[in-house]
Amino acid sequence: MKKHIYLFSPIFLLLFLSINSCNSVEEKSQEKHFTLKSTGEFLSLPLDENTPNVSMGLQYSQGFLFNANWGKNEIQVYDIEAGSMIKSLIFDKEGDQGVGQLFGFHVHSLDSIFLFSQLDAVLVLTDTSGLVKNRIRYQQPDLYSPAFVHNSYFLSPPIVKGDEIFVKTHFQGNYREVTAEQLSTYHLAYAVNMKTGSVRFLKHTYPFDYLSGGLKHFEPSMATDGEKVVYSLFGDHRLFFSFSFEEDLQAVSVASTHLDESLPLFPMQGERFDTQKYMQGSSRYESLIYDPFREVYYRFAFPTYTFESDEEIRSLRTEPREFVIMTLDKELKIIDDQYFEGRKYMPNNVFVGEKGLYISTSHPNNPENQEDKMVFEIFGLEEK
Repeated sequence: MKKHIYLFSPIFLLLFLSINSCNSVEEKSQEKHFTLKSTGEFLSLPLDENTPNVSMGLQYSQGFLFNANWGKNEIQVYDIEAGSMIKSLIFDKEGDQGVGQLFGFHVHSLDSIFLFSQLDAVLVLTDTSGLVKNRIRYQQPDLYSPAFVHNSYFLSPPIVKGDEIFVKTHFQGNYREVTAEQLSTYHLAYAVNMKTGSVRFLKHTYPFDYLSGGLKHFEPSMATDGEKVVYSLFGDHRLFFSFSFEEDLQAVSVASTHLDESLPLFPMQGERFDTQKYMQGSSRYESLIYDPFREVYYRFAFPTYTFESDEEIRSLRTEPREFVIMTLDKELKIIDDQYFEGRKYMPNNVFVGEKGLYISTSHPNNPENQEDKMVFEIFGLEEK
């Protein structure tokens, strides 16, 4: 049977970020310098005939890799050490055990796995049994989306604290018409009370100067090291952080040397080709990931590409080209800024484990690509 790769085309393309103070520190750590380097080790996981080797969502937890298969409304559980699937959690869409169409998930622990819908304001709590333990319907705020949890697109894992779960959201509206003043009032995330279903906004809003030079795409990625929350935005060299959801965001400049110094602006009057070129072919930042085993952040970025046709642009959705991984310490100082050649790796299929950063090699143009396996190359930090 031919396998289909399920592509993500988000309904909400907008998002936003805000802050108050700007401590622009563009310096590398004066301590030890490291580089992200392949360990020479690979993880190979066999797939059934209904599972594509490009995942729509991955998360590692306690020796297990969880893989979302949207086509079957399924989460597969792999034992990393054994290199095999040990469980398949297939969820009904309707009925007593129905969860709707699976969009995103978050493994808080093996006993607490949250399932998220793209369009419905409900959290479904399950575990490795695959049975629905609880449904938490919450009060979706006006003009905002339900929790936006996607496990391969601008990664922003929910944060669970006590009775609350903190989730990324999108504001709803025409992003071509948003002003800088309006954007600075829009929230990046909100907290859901899992007992009452009530929702409260946080102090984290988009930077007041994010649109000072012109319109840019707003999508953020959110990560935490347990002490602070950090946001990375599509069109900004800075990172924005706070030590509490109740405090204003601060900014630190951490520009990649591989991106344009002045990041491109959204083409207001352009044709569809210009919009696609901006969204998928311009200098930009995407996922921010925290590595708790090495206590560093990985910031994924993409340099500007040159294209001559719509077809070349469209191919980027399934055949990504060159990319960058920045490594930052817990103080958000750059310790590595590495350029990766294209047509070998899938930079949106990554996860962190005890051994390092796992990056998928299931690129359609990779001669080593195997359709019946998910294969990851493991990268570790090596002192320079």
